Amino acid sequence: MRSPSKLIGGLGLLAVAGTVAAIGAGPLLVSGADHLDSPLVKIDARVDITDVYAWRTSASTTTLAVNVNPLTSPADTTGARFRQTALYEIKIDTNGDAVADIAYRIKFSGFTRFSDGTNNQIFTVKRAVGLAARRTEWTGATVAVGRTSRYGGGTRIAAVTGGGVAFAGPRDDPFFFDLVGFKHLKSRVLAGRQDLGTVNDTTNCAVADDDASARLLSCFTGSDTFAGTNVSSIVLKLPNAKLGGTGHTVGIWATTAIQTRSGWQRIDRMGRPAINTVFNITDGEKDLSNLVNPADDRSTMKDTTVAVLSALSAVVVHAGATGYTPAQINAIANVLLPDTLRIRLGNSAGFLNGRKPADDVINAEFSLVTNGALTSDGVNANDKAFLPAFPYLAAPH
Repeated sequence: MRSPSKLIGGLGLLAVAGTVAAIGAGPLLVSGADHLDSPLVKIDARVDITDVYAWRTSASTTTLAVNVNPLTSPADTTGARFRQTALYEIKIDTNGDAVADIAYRIKFSGFTRFSDGTNNQIFTVKRAVGLAARRTEWTGATVAVGRTSRYGGGTRIAAVTGGGVAFAGPRDDPFFFDLVGFKHLKSRVLAGRQDLGTVNDTTNCAVADDDASARLLSCFTGSDTFAGTNVSSIVLKLPNAKLGGTGHTVGIWATTAIQTRSGWQRIDRMGRPAINTVFNITDGEKDLSNLVNPADDRSTMKDTTVAVLSALSAVVVHAGATGYTPAQINAIANVLLPDTLRIRLGNSAGFLNGRKPADDVINAEFSLVTNGALTSDGVNANDKAFLPAFPYLAAPH
């Protein structure tokens, strides 16, 4: 694996300001997997999906996890909760058409505040299939009822009818990434800066990104921006038979919606990490991506995906490595879109087969979009160890 300094230094060899700015690629590497990815999700952090996970937990079961409430400090976690007028959904496409065939829907009620400032809520899980799974609505058969786990308290687990278990409550944010370093790197490259400098140069990091003396590597420390922060998690461990069957490949994504006078208003959608954040360019495009369904992705965002991949490929070529051909870029865009997390149920293969909490998706995706020229952001593991048993995500800080 090449060192972060050499990799980022290679990027600095290209005067990419014109190339990248020409396509307006402002959001490149400035957000987490899906943390605060668009203006719409900033309405309420409780409906801002940060990450979606789907991974094999036994030969016959798969665990699905959805996190919201990004960058919650330990102090704020005490009172953190899910929005009671929101609908949280996990959608499953079983036949490859990017349309939901199964939906698990979660709602919260029965809020109780305790004297220590913590709280819990009743959560209800419904399962819908067929045409009903495609809609955004509170319908389906109730398969689980439980209470969220209190911050600092024991782990509460509810049984799921037909097999499986469910959890909801505060957890450590399992996403790991040096967001700060890459945000400054991106801004300085777009401003035309080419002096590499050195990592951990905190003096130079204080310089404005568009200052002529700004150096590209100064703010890159390899520090996990998400270390010490928490999220609110929904975790379902389910039999493969309820998701499409062992050996079958399915597509998974999550959505959130809030209740309005005119019905449910979609707020966020996510499948694979960083797709909306990296490949949509304007705020309007980001919001649109959250409002439409995966089946619409190629028509609404393939052009921008190809443009961003082309700009990254140009960076690779000017850094002295081998970039992608236009045909390869088109093929990669078709793999990344529709934005669903594809998993072969019962299979434990790695990248592009589901997503485990410990997967270093940033390293894997950087390698994919740069044809192996960029392979690490310097952060290679979560700041807390994951649990060996359900709900698997680490306890909150």
